[in-house]
Amino acid sequence: MPQTDRDSTPQHARVAYRRGIANGILFATGMAFIDPITVLPTFVSRLTDSEVAVGLISGLGMSGWFLPQLFAANYLQSRPYKRPLYIFAAFLRGVGLLLIIPLIYFLARGNPAAALVAFFLGYALYSFSGGLSGPAFLDIVAKTIPSGRLGAFFGHRQFWGGLGAIGCGILVRFILSADALIFPTGYCLLFGLALASFVPGWTAFATIPEPRGKVEEAQPLIPFLRSAPTVIREHREFRLLLASRLLTGCAGIALPFYIIYCRQVVGVPEAAVGIYLSIQMAGSVALIPLWAFLNDRRGPRTLLVAVAALTLAVPSVALLAAFFPDALGFGRVVFGAVFFPLAAIAGGGFMGYTNYLFRIAPEQRRPLYIGVQNTLFALTAFLPLLGGLVVGLTSFRFLFLVAAAMGALGLIATIILPSNTASGRG
Repeated sequence: MPQTDRDSTPQHARVAYRRGIANGILFATGMAFIDPITVLPTFVSRLTDSEVAVGLISGLGMSGWFLPQLFAANYLQSRPYKRPLYIFAAFLRGVGLLLIIPLIYFLARGNPAAALVAFFLGYALYSFSGGLSGPAFLDIVAKTIPSGRLGAFFGHRQFWGGLGAIGCGILVRFILSADALIFPTGYCLLFGLALASFVPGWTAFATIPEPRGKVEEAQPLIPFLRSAPTVIREHREFRLLLASRLLTGCAGIALPFYIIYCRQVVGVPEAAVGIYLSIQMAGSVALIPLWAFLNDRRGPRTLLVAVAALTLAVPSVALLAAFFPDALGFGRVVFGAVFFPLAAIAGGGFMGYTNYLFRIAPEQRRPLYIGVQNTLFALTAFLPLLGGLVVGLTSFRFLFLVAAAMGALGLIATIILPSNTASGRG
């Protein structure tokens, strides 16, 4: 049934806070089983030797999440309730994952090329459906969680979800090292475990009482899309925020290749994917309290500067490790330091950019701002494909150097961001 304005009471805010955190914990736990930085690149590398195919994982994951958001924003702009679109998109995401499991199970051993295509089709459905739900999810969060508690809200989601993901990393290692689970059985099990975690998480968020929101008059898609450049041109803080996010995002060109480097050059076994995954999640748990503190006490701009600095540090450390010839000993330890902050960077960036945007976007135009930011960020989605070409034509070292250079530009752009923001100010 449609909600009334009574759904914005403190009691409903507490319900939204708890269920939103439960959603985040379950989603982070599920993502550990199909982590796009460690698990999925290793899985794809079992089906093909193509670096471009490995890069396509990040490309599909990011473009699927970001590209549809401007279209979803157009649909939501005139609708006071966003939850129906979230529920529909969650259903499609589940279907995408569910289709992957039997297809790769029956195809991977006899026809790896067909299994690869089936995986990417299912993963594309999962990712693009997530993009449809993105503006609805963020608008519901903005309407139901007090602005002063957003840092704590995202921090709890990521901290407790990270703890769960650490345990999942241990389980991933056990599954991938089990002799009884012949390829691709172990990976099918991982996809199933991810889905089993996602479904109750989606259900928890779908039951949050949603208050009626401010809306704008419905616009046809083309005029709506044409309004996006005007928003960017007339709102200086928004322009700077977009520049910061695009440049720091470009450092992600190397993301799926850290684990491939470890497998091909450092020589770590497949089961070590679970170890690196646990290290990655431990970094999230360790740093998320700091992110929440910076966001709520110092403001999202301070948080974003810290995240950008760490974004620069990751490829810089990887580049340093790649220059040492005794990579089999030194490299394994150093790449633990590379994986440690990756999940925390993603979590801190999401927290900081989201909260900064909430401060500067007018409520009635918030879906448009969210859609514009995330759709433009999709420009970085297929950079890992370029990363695969770079590795094929040059080397891992050169790829890490490119990522470090982009991270440096991103840090400069983030430092320029104004620290004092007021909602809707141009």
